[in-house]
Amino acid sequence: MYKNLVLAFLSILFLTQNSYAKVPLAGDPAPNFSLTSVDGKKITLSDLKGKVVLVGMFHICVPCMKQALEFNKVKKQLSSEKLTILGINTNGDSKASVMDYLNGFPENLKFSYLLDPDQSVHKNYSQRDMPTVLVIDSEGVIQARVPWVGADQLVKFLKKFL
Repeated sequence: MYKNLVLAFLSILFLTQNSYAKVPLAGDPAPNFSLTSVDGKKITLSDLKGKVVLVGMFHICVPCMKQALEFNKVKKQLSSEKLTILGINTNGDSKASVMDYLNGFPENLKFSYLLDPDQSVHKNYSQRDMPTVLVIDSEGVIQARVPWVGADQLVKFLKKFL
């Protein structure tokens, strides 16, 4: 019985370590994605090579709304052609639900907001935090992966790559 218990524990430990090993972190290449924005524009990450990309992986929730509003502040402070800001609804919510959510914001978003009906970004990036913020450099490498972060910190960090 003891042997079976040890084997079960080691199996769980191995599976847990394996799942964490797949999470793309700072220093890893950003997995590519191709999604459509709420206004119908197709955006592919690999097409943005040469630009710094700030990504917010969002659900329909208050913390995600607050992060999106921080992204608006970043956009106001860094109006660089070398920076692209993207919000992605990674929960697979319908366009109608996402639009209802966005229409409830106190101000319009100043960046593209993408739909991910198949949750491919959620799966490829192993999203665990709501929201998750990524900074991807001009070479397509993740430079930061963090939960909620304020505009002032983001601007200071992004300036290093612009």
